[in-house]
Amino acid sequence: MKRRTYDSDEGWLLSYADLITNLLVFFVMLLAAADISQAKMQQIAESISGVEQPESLSAIQEEIDAQIEREGLQEVISTQLTDEGLELSLNSGLVFDSGSSIVRGEHEGTLQRMLGTLVPYRDKYQFAVEGHTDEVPMLGPITNWELSSGRANAVRSHLQAVGVEPERIRVEGYADTVKLDEELLVGLSEEERLARHRRVVVRVY
Repeated sequence: MKRRTYDSDEGWLLSYADLITNLLVFFVMLLAAADISQAKMQQIAESISGVEQPESLSAIQEEIDAQIEREGLQEVISTQLTDEGLELSLNSGLVFDSGSSIVRGEHEGTLQRMLGTLVPYRDKYQFAVEGHTDEVPMLGPITNWELSSGRANAVRSHLQAVGVEPERIRVEGYADTVKLDEELLVGLSEEERLARHRRVVVRVY
């Protein structure tokens, strides 16, 4: 079969087709990158380079975990690095009185110090403060929704007080709608499971 040849008037079609193809690939790559969180991008970069960045979420986690261990706060605060960011989980049962959204006096200083470790990174990251309750309905005048939002807002106030600008913080109340992964609850009694769900999470992302 005779191969088709292009005269000078049709040659531009090949260049145009290549350009369109390259643009399509470029935009597909942009869309794929847009769906990857900053935490995930950092994990990929550190995996490739083998070097931990000084202001990465994993480095911040190590700093906070070291402080938790020094002060013996393992029962009060825990951390977890997820694809959505670094999560500092506060045990609401210890930080707040039952049914209250006011931080207990003995934990005021502890909370301030822990949140203060985030201040050096306030210009690089955003912060979400999430309130959660267990599935047992409140018996008083407020609902689990109001309690979770109130506690999150109380922690937001402390985060702002240590120096994080309010425009970089958002507050979310989830009541009992966000369950913990079952792997985090293995071996716990029913009361311990409920206690784990009563938490306020500061997520750095």
